[in-house]
Amino acid sequence: MKERCPNMNHSRSNVAIRFCPSCGEVVSNSVQNRGRCDETKHAHRRKERNFFCCDCGKKLR
Repeated sequence: MKERCPNMNHSRSNVAIRFCPSCGEVVSNSVQNRGRCDETKHAHRRKERNFFCCDCGKKLR
């Protein structure tokens, strides 16, 4: 059995991100992709201590 992600975005009804920064799963299909991610955006996400990009879902570490 898969463990539940501790990130609270999974249980919210109005999430402002597409992908979970902890597990990388889609949190909200209604949030549009905010454009192409580049290494600068991914570096910023790493500084926020995210394991996955909130915009594209790519694994950052």
